[in-house]
Amino acid sequence: MRFLNMRMRSMLLASALLLVAMAAAGCASAQGSPTAPTALAAPAPVGNLEKTNITVDDFPSVDSAGLYIAEMDGYFADEGLNVTINQAYASQDTVNAIEDGQADISSADYVTYLDNELLDHKQLRIIAEASTLQPNQLTMLVAPGSKIVKVKELAGKKIAVAGHNDIATLLIDSLLTENGVPLKAVTIEPGYQLPAIPALLTKHKFDAGPVPEPFVSEGEEQFGVQQIADLDQGATQNFPIQGFAVTQAWAQQNPDTLRAFVAALTAGQQVADTDRRAVERAIEKFLHVPAMAAAVIALPDCPISVDPQELQRVLSTMVQFGFVPASDSSFRLGSMIAG
Repeated sequence: MRFLNMRMRSMLLASALLLVAMAAAGCASAQGSPTAPTALAAPAPVGNLEKTNITVDDFPSVDSAGLYIAEMDGYFADEGLNVTINQAYASQDTVNAIEDGQADISSADYVTYLDNELLDHKQLRIIAEASTLQPNQLTMLVAPGSKIVKVKELAGKKIAVAGHNDIATLLIDSLLTENGVPLKAVTIEPGYQLPAIPALLTKHKFDAGPVPEPFVSEGEEQFGVQQIADLDQGATQNFPIQGFAVTQAWAQQNPDTLRAFVAALTAGQQVADTDRRAVERAIEKFLHVPAMAAAVIALPDCPISVDPQELQRVLSTMVQFGFVPASDSSFRLGSMIAG
């Protein structure tokens, strides 16, 4: 079985690198210097690791499927890494953990990373993408039987979120604006774990809340909560949601460990983006989602490389809604990407 895992990892990494090579060839062709893609040999494990025990603080959702698969299918082990995945129900907690040395790698949303980079000057480095929003993967829910059936009816209501000015808040601001609801007409109340929102809706703690999969499907099945809007729409359609980051200091101190982690994670991302059943198995194991629920949830896209241009959309939207000053609009995400 170990030999099969090694072969599978090599095949997946070769496929991922071939896709990157083909993309590069396309750019060269567009510039008038066509270069035919060539087959790449499967890379050997990185080796010479500065450290082998790695802790990842993860905001747990289907967005982390590639991470779970890399651990579940042994891709991290094949690189000589012993990875521990800790769950944290607020993205800021994952950043605090890598800043305090309690974790090596953060798995969280890009809005939180940019908040910390631009407002608190934390010197983070994005090392990989986790997910891009897709239909029905992150939705606005209300209690069963709620009189709220349209986004416009959220005016005057209370919406629960995990943290102040996080990815959910940004998507809500965009949703409200596109539906003509003044942002001041809605009360945003932070401090709630998103997986708990469906249950709390039935207790009328608030009026609505954004919930990611797999907790959307679970909430509908267990509590009868209702969707009033898909957050994958308008300006935030196909929006970058979650990624992986380290501190700049950690990246400088552990370059080979970082390369090994990203290589294994890339293999996991490749599987997550092409094999639904593998995703279902991963969230059954790591998120304790029943098999029947896992079989029907909506999935995000799972990129295998970091796209600075797409991530720039996050910053532009943050500037639009006042999450960061307008002067930060000139900031280029490329400077945050570990290379």
